[in-house]
Amino acid sequence: MSSKNIYGLTQEKYNLIKKYSLTLNDDLIWEFHHDKYHTIKYFTNKFAIKHSTLALLFNIHRLCYAKIKYFEKNFDKFKPYKYDYKVGFHECELFDMEFILHKPSNIIIDLRNLQSIKDIDEFKRFCNYLETFEGSH
Repeated sequence: MSSKNIYGLTQEKYNLIKKYSLTLNDDLIWEFHHDKYHTIKYFTNKFAIKHSTLALLFNIHRLCYAKIKYFEKNFDKFKPYKYDYKVGFHECELFDMEFILHKPSNIIIDLRNLQSIKDIDEFKRFCNYLETFEGSH
């Protein structure tokens, strides 16, 4: 399978866009359109081409730049996870991620919990807490 797909995106990025039912508007902005609600604009196609799948996913979940940078830099310490009511938590492809497993601590982080951290100092404390587990493995 080709690493490039439609609109200059990798297959993984295209899978993410498909999962969230995003469409590209005339201004080349990926957006979600729902008949009963306002259209939600997420990012430009240029941004989608230039940035990682993780950055796109975090952007969809409205996570700040500091969180994107931290997880991009440290993603080797994490695994993408999702939840299925039949099998529970399980590893998945990055584009399908709903949770992140911190490998050294075995802590599963919900992307919605990351979204609730608004203060940079609180986020730094969160990162420092996770990093306390990293020296022991």
